[in-house]
Amino acid sequence: MTMTRRIEWLIAAVLLLALLGSLGIHTYTAREALQWQLELRNRDAASALALALSQQQGDAVALQTVAAAQFDLGHYRRLRLQAVDGQVLVDLQSAASAGRAPSWFAQTWPIAAPAGTAIVSSGWREIGQLQIESHAAWARDAAWDAVTRTALLLSLLVLVAGGAAARLLRQWRRPLRATVAQAQALEQGRFFEAQEPRLPELRQLTRSMNATVRRLRAVFDAQAEQVALLQRQAQRDGVTGLPLRSHFLTRLQDQLGADGAGAPLQACGSLGTGLVLVRVRELQSVNDRVGREATDRVLRAVADVLQTYVERVPGALAGRLNGSDFGLGLPVPGVAAETAASIHAALSAAPALRACGVDFAVGATDGLADKGVGAALAQADAALARAEAADGLAVGGSDGLAAAPAGARAWREQIAAALAAGRTRLGEYPVLTRNGSLIHLECPLRVQVEPHGEFHAAAHWLALARRGRQMPEVDLAALGLALQSIARDGQPRAVHVALASVATPGFAAEVTRRLRASPEARERLSLECTEPASPTELRAWTDAAALWRRHGVRLGVEHAGASPQQLLRLLDAGIHYVKVDARHLSGVATADAVHAYAQSLVALIHGLGLMALAEGVADAADLAALWALGFDGATGAAITRPQ
Repeated sequence: MTMTRRIEWLIAAVLLLALLGSLGIHTYTAREALQWQLELRNRDAASALALALSQQQGDAVALQTVAAAQFDLGHYRRLRLQAVDGQVLVDLQSAASAGRAPSWFAQTWPIAAPAGTAIVSSGWREIGQLQIESHAAWARDAAWDAVTRTALLLSLLVLVAGGAAARLLRQWRRPLRATVAQAQALEQGRFFEAQEPRLPELRQLTRSMNATVRRLRAVFDAQAEQVALLQRQAQRDGVTGLPLRSHFLTRLQDQLGADGAGAPLQACGSLGTGLVLVRVRELQSVNDRVGREATDRVLRAVADVLQTYVERVPGALAGRLNGSDFGLGLPVPGVAAETAASIHAALSAAPALRACGVDFAVGATDGLADKGVGAALAQADAALARAEAADGLAVGGSDGLAAAPAGARAWREQIAAALAAGRTRLGEYPVLTRNGSLIHLECPLRVQVEPHGEFHAAAHWLALARRGRQMPEVDLAALGLALQSIARDGQPRAVHVALASVATPGFAAEVTRRLRASPEARERLSLECTEPASPTELRAWTDAAALWRRHGVRLGVEHAGASPQQLLRLLDAGIHYVKVDARHLSGVATADAVHAYAQSLVALIHGLGLMALAEGVADAADLAALWALGFDGATGAAITRPQ
């Protein structure tokens, strides 16, 4: 039984005890007063009648007549006149009256008074003793009436007092519940400060809890900053701030579509993305001639030019491949030649390069669809070699790169038709623990864009669906298939929910409705999102997650690791696990910086009370290193191989 429930019972018991005690005391007092009145009445009646009988000069007949007349007029139960010699001169009795009072009340609270007595005389001669006993029914009725009225008034008073006590208790419970909610949030790894209540005891407790929340938040913020620093050290060049070679190539592989993260025009069947390489020629000679500080300014100037494209072109990515080489990945085809020329012109006008007399070359290639990252680099290197041999600029592989604008529109229409016709299915990739236990099946959506065609992965249609504002329909289709599959085989599954869908009015309510309709399947369902990039996205995901979490759904964040600080803000959404993107963990077995970053990141995730899962682990050595670091689960090519 809760403390508030005990207080309610205590208040009820006290009020009931007060009611019964007050009623009992009042009844006792009323009975005593009525008994005293009845006794006085008997005495007064006996005295008055004795005076009247004394005037009859001892005439027996007259005595009997006057006594009978008085007995008939009064409400007497008994009238008795006994002579001094013991002879009973008058003895009149009447049946007892029941009255209005219940019998149980009369038995519980009996009212009885001694008979009134008086001496009857004739002159100085004593005739006898008179005894009069009045009826007590009127006294019982009066007591009953007084008790019922008092009980009614006391009951009303108890109801008013109980209502006031209940209202006060509800007011006191609000800050208590807020304090309990804050404690539960801390237990779940969520940090928020509660408003201090008016009650002094709870105010002090809430103040202490808020101080604890601030300290914990500061600790985790500091830890997140440390993880972010290790991330930058592991993935970014210390001089230019650009991603290092391994990180850049991993992201380039994603852009080329091998991992299902294709660019928009790739989904239309175009020739793919472009790649631009920049080389600072004779970098060692430049360093020997102008010094290290000036050389660093040259490298930063090149990085600033490339970073301009990253900031202005969504999907573009830049990186430092080695000491003198830089790369720029373009998210759309057909623009490599124009971009290379623009970069060449910007570098030619850069003051740092002109002041140091630096020579450079820019090579670009286009049409990299379905090529591995090695082939793409080889093609770009060939263009860079031609640029070094010519005037510093060369472009290769750019024939026939124009994409028909109508193609994108047609694909969007085909996607809409496929979703409407139910031509969808789920892929299944197991996420396993170290001992091989299944955490859940990761289930990306496959769409049969053309009737009777193959089911395409997201690389071929997802970008266009996002641009066409079709993500709510896509996510609802994946959710429906996941719930059906769970109901069929009982295997836990996880599906992705786009933040754009969550922000769409009515989407969260529709997901909630489907969860209510599948009470058994929803307990084995996980919903995942990417890290929200804006406060609006974070607020929308937090509100929707609060609805879904009440139905037993597990919540997670996928492709995480780019912003460790974001995990602290996601705690308010009640997430259960974090999936770290493969590009942040690649080479963890061999690269000390990546190992240190992964170790700090998993410590931060576990410190927040969340599960740490690794995405897309392809190398067995990396997988062993991740298990040693404490990751709770992993997915990818390495995890599916026999261990």
